[in-house]
Amino acid sequence: MAVVKINPMKLPPRPWVEGYVLDYHTVSSTPTGDPYYRFDTTRTELGELLFRLKYRAGGSVVVAEIVDTVEHFVGGWKPPIDCVVPAPPSLTRKTEPAVEVARELAARLSLPVFEDAVVKMKTTPQMKNIDDWFERQRVLAEAVQAGSNDVKGKSVLLFDDLIESGSTLRRVVEVLLKDGGAQANYALVLTRTK
Repeated sequence: MAVVKINPMKLPPRPWVEGYVLDYHTVSSTPTGDPYYRFDTTRTELGELLFRLKYRAGGSVVVAEIVDTVEHFVGGWKPPIDCVVPAPPSLTRKTEPAVEVARELAARLSLPVFEDAVVKMKTTPQMKNIDDWFERQRVLAEAVQAGSNDVKGKSVLLFDDLIESGSTLRRVVEVLLKDGGAQANYALVLTRTK
């Protein structure tokens, strides 16, 4: 088991019962002045693994390293969960990092993963690119909807790979509770922006 060093931070308690982000994504990012290599970025260990998975086709070895760390954390946390639900991705990729990690984590915890409990009905800009809070909420309410997987009465571990403001995660929890009938939500995110 290859567990990397993390710095878990508790998320504010609403709308989930309890939630954590495991570490920051970057330690520093300095402009270089080079148009081809624009920033010299130093990431946390987990941030580097996630970067490799999202942007460097990290594959199953990187997924396993990430899940080793997540499984170790969840083993100490012990949230009372019945299933794992990955947050719908903001961009369409050939493989979705949050989904890949959620699948492997659920398998190791012997829990079902419900990839379609919440779905993105239409493409949106990345939430970090929408400055107005009310506009962000409107866009998310239109795009993020209940899917075909049934979570009624279940205690859900909502999993995401990266969080900035938390708007998307909050909308997903709202959908799981109000439209999906989930009993409780616990949130777990790999990394956060500064």
